[in-house]
Amino acid sequence: MRNVIILFIIFFLLRCSSDKVSVKVVSASELYSHINENNYSSFVLLNIWSTSCLPCIQEFPYIVNLKNHYDRKKLDIKFLSTDWDENSDKVLNFLADQNVIGQHYRKKEGDDQDFINEICKSWSGALPFTGIFNKELKLISFWEGKRDESFFISKIDSLLTLERDRL
Repeated sequence: MRNVIILFIIFFLLRCSSDKVSVKVVSASELYSHINENNYSSFVLLNIWSTSCLPCIQEFPYIVNLKNHYDRKKLDIKFLSTDWDENSDKVLNFLADQNVIGQHYRKKEGDDQDFINEICKSWSGALPFTGIFNKELKLISFWEGKRDESFFISKIDSLLTLERDRL
């Protein structure tokens, strides 16, 4: 009986630790490197947001719900906050409140224009910004500003269809 209890406790601790959100502070090149090392999906959707951006907060649940629509082998979703270091707890709490789990990111402070250019030279810096990358992390679609859930689904479905037809 004692062994069963110990196994249950170990399982519970492992399960709880895998259901937590983690936020790593990164530059754009570190972001790409980390996603590349841990990517098993055909596409990666990267949403860049801030806790002070109302449109970001409004569209956030739509993006979180995409995890219910797509297999992780087809689409991985990553969030990157542009909040400053002083708001790091706010970012973590917001992600937890939205039931976001796994590894996500916060931009290192400084060099904003370099960061923007490394993500997408056509990006004005406006938030929210969403980019969809292929398996090789080449940006294949992007947009600025808030969108609704049907926009996200339509865009992702069209990319998945193109990939299926290509194979």
